[in-house]
Amino acid sequence: GLWSGDIPTGFASMAGQRARMLSAINVGAVQWGMDGGGFKNGTPTPENYARWIEFSAFTPIFRVHGDFGQKRQPWVYGPVAEKAATSAIRLRYALIPYIYSYAHRYLTNGIGLVRPLMFDWPDDPALRNDVDSWLFGDWLLVSPVVTEGQTTKEIHLPAGRWTDWFSGKVYEGGRDIRLAIDHATWGDIPLFVRDGAIIPSQPPMDYVGEHPLTQLDVDLFPAAVRTQFDYYDDDGTSYDYEHGAYFSQSLAVQRRGDTVQVETGAVGGSFRPALRFYLLKIHAATAGAVDAGGKAMSSFASLDALQRSQGEGWASGRDRFGAVTWVRMAAAARQTVVLSPQR
Repeated sequence: GLWSGDIPTGFASMAGQRARMLSAINVGAVQWGMDGGGFKNGTPTPENYARWIEFSAFTPIFRVHGDFGQKRQPWVYGPVAEKAATSAIRLRYALIPYIYSYAHRYLTNGIGLVRPLMFDWPDDPALRNDVDSWLFGDWLLVSPVVTEGQTTKEIHLPAGRWTDWFSGKVYEGGRDIRLAIDHATWGDIPLFVRDGAIIPSQPPMDYVGEHPLTQLDVDLFPAAVRTQFDYYDDDGTSYDYEHGAYFSQSLAVQRRGDTVQVETGAVGGSFRPALRFYLLKIHAATAGAVDAGGKAMSSFASLDALQRSQGEGWASGRDRFGAVTWVRMAAAARQTVVLSPQR
């Protein structure tokens, strides 16, 4: 990985790392990292530290580092900064299945986890020199706060439909939007979900592999065009994946009129993880029926009831994104699930 050097603390230094990261990625050095919090010139302020951790959580290599005698643990910077930093760290850990799958994609085709927006929207002149935001994987756009005391932030969203990760508010892209920024507790990260997104996640852990992952949560935002995500896993410790000891399975989704179709593909590789189920969280109109392989799946009154069933099935309700249908389906099996509307 490429490291950006012994950088100073402070907001100006932190803001400057965006261009350094995206320029490195633009010329092929995609495994980029920095000294989160800054390395030299003293101790960052609590606000600077909190915002730097939120920035670092959405870089290819996430690390913190300081000069001799400096500490970079969240609890060193007071309870407000600790809460904001801890939330960002836990969000990154929840996204480990997403991140690790992109690490494998980088190995196979050279496309990394982070990339400039101009890669995907080369005809948008507003994005040609934009270092304020970037894609984190195919499906997340992040625009970290890097200005001290900021109360509002203007962000250019590329063409398409975008959903705020935290509030669920939907925006039409191809324009600038203005967000209110929390300048008191620093806990907000401007983060948006691209239409068609497939985002796997797990419960946050204190370290990778602390608990076996038996169920993978997958947020899906169906679009009119078919989209796909290739989930990947291996033993995490050896080079056996080079000899076929890995697990991969594609997940695809498409909205077709008033129905939604989800497909899981054939399994690749000989590695068999602890994974038993995908819990799909399909953010679309509430389903009235769900079929798997042409047969009706069992319905449950709530998500809790579905989880307690220890098997396949579905339930509907609402979350921060609005109407949602939860579908619990076996992993490592090739099948097609169709959600039909309420009649």
